[in-house]
Amino acid sequence: MEPYLEDEEGAGRIHYRKTFRRLAALLAPRWRPVAVAFLFLVVASLASLAGPVVLRHAIDVDLASKSVRGLLTTLAVFFLVNSASVVFTYFLRVRLETLGQDILLELKKSLFAHLLSLGLDYFDRTPVGRITARVESDTGALRGLFAETAVLIFRDVGMFFGMFAVMASVHPGLTLVMASLLPPVAVASVLFVRKSAAPFLAVRKLTAELSGYLTERLQGMAVVQAFNRQEDSCGRLAGLSRRKFEAEFRAESLAVYFFVSVLTLEPVAISLVLGLGGKWALQGSVTVGTLVMFILYVDQLFAPIFHLTEHLGTIQRSFAAGQRIFDLLDTACTVTDPPAPRYLSRVEHGVEFRGVSLRYAPDAPWALREVSFAVPKGSRAALVGETGGGKTSIVSLLFKFYLPQEGDILIDGVSVSQMTQANVRRLMGLVQQDIYLFPGTVMDNLKLMDRSVPDDRVRDAIRALGLEAICRRIDLDRTVIERGANLSVGEKQVLSLVRAMVLDPAILVLDEATSSVDPHTERTIQAAMERLLEDRTSVVIAHRLSTVRHADRILVVRQGRVAESGSHAELLRKGGAYSKLYKLQFSGS
Repeated sequence: MEPYLEDEEGAGRIHYRKTFRRLAALLAPRWRPVAVAFLFLVVASLASLAGPVVLRHAIDVDLASKSVRGLLTTLAVFFLVNSASVVFTYFLRVRLETLGQDILLELKKSLFAHLLSLGLDYFDRTPVGRITARVESDTGALRGLFAETAVLIFRDVGMFFGMFAVMASVHPGLTLVMASLLPPVAVASVLFVRKSAAPFLAVRKLTAELSGYLTERLQGMAVVQAFNRQEDSCGRLAGLSRRKFEAEFRAESLAVYFFVSVLTLEPVAISLVLGLGGKWALQGSVTVGTLVMFILYVDQLFAPIFHLTEHLGTIQRSFAAGQRIFDLLDTACTVTDPPAPRYLSRVEHGVEFRGVSLRYAPDAPWALREVSFAVPKGSRAALVGETGGGKTSIVSLLFKFYLPQEGDILIDGVSVSQMTQANVRRLMGLVQQDIYLFPGTVMDNLKLMDRSVPDDRVRDAIRALGLEAICRRIDLDRTVIERGANLSVGEKQVLSLVRAMVLDPAILVLDEATSSVDPHTERTIQAAMERLLEDRTSVVIAHRLSTVRHADRILVVRQGRVAESGSHAELLRKGGAYSKLYKLQFSGS
């Protein structure tokens, strides 16, 4: 019966066979380093097996015959086989660690590439900390499997059966005495495997929860401190840490119980060998060298069994982590590119929404319902209305972040579903009210880390927008810290405009790009926006209606529908929703 895997989606099972096949597939392309590691393993194991045999020869032959030269020769051989065991074990460890790190690098690259291809709906429902735990913590859990456990299990199994083969060839009776201790070890091992699965998997889940919680609190530190939630945050972290400790304590306790239960068998085995072997030695049926060889093998025989505790724990953690990684890699992309896409290099006619309806989940309410409008080339459309009405959903569809359940979105008469995501977004530009800045310099961010863009192109964009004075204060060589925390809101909005001008998109989307700034900066940004929008197809999301009075068409979006549509003057004459919003905003003027 397979143990249950408690993960963030709910209860599931670890499919050992399926996970093993996929983990083994990671080794298949690396068969050469695996073969070299296996060769090192064989040599190191044979050298370890030879040690007690050489000592038996020294006692039974060299000492019995009082041959000093023979004893020195045997001791030299003993030194050489032990040195070979140490040297080849070192080579084996280095080879395995290199192999493990190589596999982890490939896994992380594959995970990150897959995450970049997933639709925004996955990130809407999955906390960032949980994703980080999968990319970092879960892949790290696999390192022990590939760097040590996978091959060392073969070494331990080989040593185990190799020692029994040598002992059986020397004295079958003492070998049967040793074999009588195997059934209790087998029972303890089976119980450990069955009982330890759930605690190990609970630890993996709680590790991801802790990572997610820390990420969320650190990102929202300003809110935590502003509302004095430090004590509450510490309390919740302590609760999660306590649950993780309890799960780890249960898992490690089982490992200790297993280790101790097996450990008690080692002195029992030595006592049996000394007792029966000593009796037979006195009777002359067993030599002293054979007795010493068996006692030395007792220690080596139990070493693989002790390692089993560590191996089983690593396997449990690794298979749990592996299944979580493969679940992420198997997550289907909800927005995919067509097999034979259409390509547009520029926009000749404009954008059109035809009866578009959208909901973010099958059981969720409609975010948009039967939305239809057109934005001809070179014209400006404005989206206004209450918060949550559907304005951002329209923009998300335009960028092909989601696909509508009904209707279609056309660019120059070509459905975006027939175009690649890269092609659609290459035609688009986005100016946000809160621009996301990456670590690097201001210049790097204006070029979106694309070093093929010349610096002169950025400076030309700044001059074209008339933002030289502000950009001189910002300093393009300034280093940006995380999320641009060392820049003001107004400076970020200026950079957002410049970045859009540098990219020079055919269609521009502005999301309330002049909010939260002082009047002087707002006038400067507004003038730059007018230059940016000149002769360019654009969609503007606005909450302040003063910024959209000159739009060619204004769409009032309410409850997922286009309630009204027309120019500023036409909508005022209608006396509908737009007129009420406008009067409400300017009633104090």
